[in-house]
Amino acid sequence: MTTSLLVFDTSLGSIEIDVHDAAAPLTARYVRRLVDAGHFDGAAFYRSTTLGAEGRDRLIQGGPLAPLFMGSDTAIPHLVLLETVESTTLTGLAHRRGTVSLARDLVTTGHVLPEIFVCLDDYPELDAGGRTDPDAAGFPAFGVVTGGLEVVAAIAAGETAGDSPVERLVGEILTDPIPIASAAFAAPTTKNRT
Repeated sequence: MTTSLLVFDTSLGSIEIDVHDAAAPLTARYVRRLVDAGHFDGAAFYRSTTLGAEGRDRLIQGGPLAPLFMGSDTAIPHLVLLETVESTTLTGLAHRRGTVSLARDLVTTGHVLPEIFVCLDDYPELDAGGRTDPDAAGFPAFGVVTGGLEVVAAIAAGETAGDSPVERLVGEILTDPIPIASAAFAAPTTKNRT
């Protein structure tokens, strides 16, 4: 399986993600464009939630739309949304512990947002057919954490008393969002053949 390594450097440490380029090519290319354009540099992980299912480990969300979801008046750059949702049925990448996926605009367009989330537990309702709002396509998983899952857990453990103008996010916004210093794809490595 063709993969590439994406590294998010945060104030709590690095998160390494194997991006499944072959399994989720449209989503992987979209993520690469966002990363290469620097949209995650200086962004933050700001959400920690169980999506209302108590008793399971959380997921975290972050990205360049943090100011919007936290009610800040900080300007947000114009960002292109991804119209095509590569469902888990197409990719075979289910939302399990360590899975990395992208959020969607559940209110208006249904398009994929430039916001990543990382699961610390199984979230089958995020797979194709698991929910019906705005459709049953689910969310586009594109990779898995291969290093730094403890960093994800540390972010998820933060207090969630932050403000949000979005009613469904109240009680899920981190009081102290965790800055993303940078996001970058690692240079491909080649092995010497003798």
